[in-house]
Amino acid sequence: MLNRWESWYYAAGDLGFNFVWQSIELYLLFYYIRDLGMAPGVAAGIFLAGAAVDWVTDPLVGAVADRLAPRVPLRAWVSVGGPLSVLLLCLAFAPPPVPAAWVPGYALLTYLGLRFFYGVGNIPYGALTARISPDANDHMILTSARMQGAALGGLIAALTYALLPTGRVGRADFRLGALILAGLAMPAFLATSWGTRERVAPPATARLHLGRTIAEMFTLVLRSSALRRLMATILMVGLAVTLLNKSLLFLFDQVGAADIGYYVALSPSLSLLLTAPLWSRLAERIGQARTLRLGAVLLFLAILLAFVSQGLASMLFCITLSIIAVQGMSVMFWSLVPGAVAACEQEAHAAGYAVRVYAVATITRKLAQALAPQLIAIALFAPHGSILMILAAVAFLTVLVVTFFPPVEERAITAGP
Repeated sequence: MLNRWESWYYAAGDLGFNFVWQSIELYLLFYYIRDLGMAPGVAAGIFLAGAAVDWVTDPLVGAVADRLAPRVPLRAWVSVGGPLSVLLLCLAFAPPPVPAAWVPGYALLTYLGLRFFYGVGNIPYGALTARISPDANDHMILTSARMQGAALGGLIAALTYALLPTGRVGRADFRLGALILAGLAMPAFLATSWGTRERVAPPATARLHLGRTIAEMFTLVLRSSALRRLMATILMVGLAVTLLNKSLLFLFDQVGAADIGYYVALSPSLSLLLTAPLWSRLAERIGQARTLRLGAVLLFLAILLAFVSQGLASMLFCITLSIIAVQGMSVMFWSLVPGAVAACEQEAHAAGYAVRVYAVATITRKLAQALAPQLIAIALFAPHGSILMILAAVAFLTVLVVTFFPPVEERAITAGP
């Protein structure tokens, strides 16, 4: 049912979205603190405010997209939210056209707009996995292709910023980089909108009532054990991934190797591009939950090794190993989302839950992404080594969660009792 070209058209969407997301994930906090001169607590607060807005707007996007799905295809949302998100990305990295005292306010407004329009396009995009095909193997193929698209997008973004220096040593030209990435993202979003088919028709829904629909979504969280397990996994894995990614430039800046930090920032995307198929094949053999657990253990051991390592080469090895581990964990938790969709829709045949489940997953992911800058801000006021200590603690908690409260795999749900 699924052809290879279609999987790559689908992957093009995450190529475009990761031009945006990797700019946020790897560089925006650093840009706020080092280039705009914001206090770490103020910069971290902007990220927290963005997450708070997401917690309100993402359920709205999920509810509206699910209710309109019989008439408005999910891929149409990509062609609207995607272009608007790259426009806001350019504004976020542009020199603030306001007095110095108003810079935090300008940064806050552009960041909130960026997060909102990113969600408008990205939440329905994620739900496309469950609507393009009903087959669990196709879901794994689509997720793997998506992760490779995401990796390529992140790699291109990192290369763009690394290869465009300004007159200041150790600083990337973030404004020009954002403009270049915006131009590259537009055709990627159009490829997903035009090149994918939604073969799984969503169940017919009643008239749209936003309040009732959102209430039903939160009721679903309380009712579905599969969804709660998925949320716990995404919270801890997302926190580990975001904390590692956002701390890369700070870690190497602290040891006097800021220039190297920009090139190390290539590693998350390069690792995902090269290892996503390997992680997927491993999951096919031993299961997604076990593969997720393996990645968590590998991350914890790599961070412990970083504590005792000496010299830049040893630090590079440990950080690279950590990055490989978190990329495998990312592939696994996104591939587990269709299982939660299947579990929810088994319980309530009268309504489609694909976008709402992805909205809950995305909100949980964004909660983790909002907590990570707070931990980094705390570490920047503490002695060197505090970032690694926090990373180790988060990695250990992740191991506990995925071991004792593991997510449910889709094959177990579809196989039945």
